[in-house]
Amino acid sequence: MKKKRSIKKIIIGIVIAVVIFLGLIFFMAYKELQEEDILKQEIINYSNKDLATDDYSIKVKTTGDRAYVEEAVKKYYKSLSDSVKAINSYLNDEELTNILTINSLRNDSPNYTKSHALISNTKSKVTKELKNISSLCEEDTIKNLIDKDKLSDSEYYYDFYLDLMYTKKDLETLKSTKEQMETLSNNLNEFLDKVDEILTLLETNANYIEYTDTDIYISDDNILNEYNNLLNELTNLANNMANTESDI
Repeated sequence: MKKKRSIKKIIIGIVIAVVIFLGLIFFMAYKELQEEDILKQEIINYSNKDLATDDYSIKVKTTGDRAYVEEAVKKYYKSLSDSVKAINSYLNDEELTNILTINSLRNDSPNYTKSHALISNTKSKVTKELKNISSLCEEDTIKNLIDKDKLSDSEYYYDFYLDLMYTKKDLETLKSTKEQMETLSNNLNEFLDKVDEILTLLETNANYIEYTDTDIYISDDNILNEYNNLLNELTNLANNMANTESDI
């Protein structure tokens, strides 16, 4: 009897152990699927944010391979957002937007040294950020964003990542964004070059120019006509830039 009871206890113990083991397996599988859903939602949330205004602070909500993928994707979008915000900051800088106002021109005349330097620095900084955005929109950048060697289940999670970030729609969007950035870069350089051209005209013809508190007087009609033509060209370039930005 004692032997039968002993065998019965062993069987019960084995059954309990198996149940616990299976329970752990099911729990881990459930947790894996749950975290995959979290990862998908986090990537969707980040891809739907407004690059110019939304917060892209990086808070990782998953673990393991998923955490690595999540962090890499969030860093990617944060880099995009940082560049977009930087460009907006440079272009909305008060000194730049007021560069052709009477007060700014009068204070910086006759050589407009400060204004020339501001244009050069703005072109350099904006071009750098636009190049970063353009680079981030390259297909190779997306494909190489994840290092397979850092994944324990490299094939599964790399494919999982590509399914989320490398779809046909994603590639079309990236191509379109890259082309828009190149157009914006060209338009911006033309715009700033035109501003610089206006400053150079005023600089080289300082003897014919007089400033009051509210206006600029150009005593030579040819110079005045050239000045007005350049201002019209600048207005057209500004309209082109506005249309380009509205399409992005």
